[in-house]
Amino acid sequence: MNVGYIGVGMIGRLMAANILAGGFPLMVYDLRKEAMNEMAKLGALIAASPKQVGEFADIVALSVNDDAQVEDVILGTNGVLEGIASGAIIAIHSTIAPETAVKIGKAAAEHRVSVVDAPISGGPEGAIARTMLYMVGGDEASFERCKPLFATSGATIIHMGPLGSGALTRIVHHVILGLNRFAADEGMKLAQAVGLDVAKVCRAVSAGEAQSLVVARYLEKYRDMPTSGQCRVAGMAMQLANAKGVPLIGPALFAQLYLPAVGKR
Repeated sequence: MNVGYIGVGMIGRLMAANILAGGFPLMVYDLRKEAMNEMAKLGALIAASPKQVGEFADIVALSVNDDAQVEDVILGTNGVLEGIASGAIIAIHSTIAPETAVKIGKAAAEHRVSVVDAPISGGPEGAIARTMLYMVGGDEASFERCKPLFATSGATIIHMGPLGSGALTRIVHHVILGLNRFAADEGMKLAQAVGLDVAKVCRAVSAGEAQSLVVARYLEKYRDMPTSGQCRVAGMAMQLANAKGVPLIGPALFAQLYLPAVGKR
């Protein structure tokens, strides 16, 4: 099975390297030549365009920044759909709106190509340890075909339902993650104000009922993690909640408090 990977940035390059290590022939594309050159050193083929990746691959995976980039890479000029063969699969790992996944799925279906939305969680450390979570939306047959590929980086691979379900699950995941981040920041702010050792507080909380992965990794990861991505997904959550008539307070509070910090970065 030939694999294409578009977007070999901080996490994408690690996942692409795992695909190579898993024995899959791989072709990559990225706007940055240096990123592609690094993958070439590991044995990947280099593409001149997303279209060429589509011509090569049975499964095209992509990790690009946002909905606009996903649409451009797949639907745009020299995009994946201009080159991909009937029966192939496109796996979208980017965090996108569920309606974007559905839109791309409809366009791909005209080429007899399947789409799965497969957002991931675990960060670079998860990719290195191959313990990532995959939340996958799409038809069952495409999910099963993709599982061996996803297993090169993932320890937990869950079929969430039809196309768009992966993106929906990612939004729910981020609502909970964002509130965990907010709770940890508030608690640690108080700890510092009263003169406690934050590292010891993290150890203490991690052994108690308030424990969370965010607290356990607070000093090494979450304290200084940029919040722009979480604010973007908080916005998705609020739009979805409003459309469904669900009164969510947490995402609105998170975005209100953290957007000023995004502007300062």
